[in-house]
Amino acid sequence: MEPVVVLILAAVFIGALAQRITGMGFGLVSGPFLVLLLDPVSGVLLVNLCGIVAAATVFARTWREVEWPVFWKLAVGTVVGTVPGALLTTALPTASLQVLIGALIIASLAVSLLIGRVGTTMPANFGTQFSAGFVSGTMSAAAGAGGPAVSAYAVLTRWEHRPFAATLQPFLVVGTASAIIAKVIVDGGVWPQLDPAIWIGIGIVLVAGLLGGDLLAQKVAPTAARIAMIVLAFGGGAATLAKGLGLFG
Repeated sequence: MEPVVVLILAAVFIGALAQRITGMGFGLVSGPFLVLLLDPVSGVLLVNLCGIVAAATVFARTWREVEWPVFWKLAVGTVVGTVPGALLTTALPTASLQVLIGALIIASLAVSLLIGRVGTTMPANFGTQFSAGFVSGTMSAAAGAGGPAVSAYAVLTRWEHRPFAATLQPFLVVGTASAIIAKVIVDGGVWPQLDPAIWIGIGIVLVAGLLGGDLLAQKVAPTAARIAMIVLAFGGGAATLAKGLGLFG
């Protein structure tokens, strides 16, 4: 098996672990690495495809705690937001898109961390929910990471973690599916060109990662898992940014 295939499978596996343990993180962890291993457009699309499966699997276990009125308002925003994100992926050359994706990953993580330390709050209404969904949709289509925008919204509105994490799953399904549809409409030739055997391998490691996350979720403290996710995401974002800037081949 070629080294690049092993790395692709490893990125998907680790992303699935993060998604199951923390409720988000597939795109943050896997996205920048898949962009490096493939290319910005097909790499993000692969993240979107796998992200749908990962979020839907977690949703099957948490659907009873979903706050549907909030979900619908966020979902409207994310569907609209995927349009500018999809347009960005086709308007920019590869290097510029790598810079954009790396910068978006790093900036979204930094903002999420800073917001958690600030006592500022904002109201939970249609305007803030639509805006959070819109930014998330743009991020999902452009970088494969729509979670941080909604995570920041949850912190600022003091949304309790359990209903937030549950509502996030169907929201991510809608956001990632919308991102795929938008990019296919804008540029139909974005599908990752991978052998059937690699697709099968991706499916296997995705399921394995989700099952492994089930086991680790009972043994690993959520804080430790979140720190590991952030470190990996920062590293991947920095590497993608550096490659886009031509700092390495």
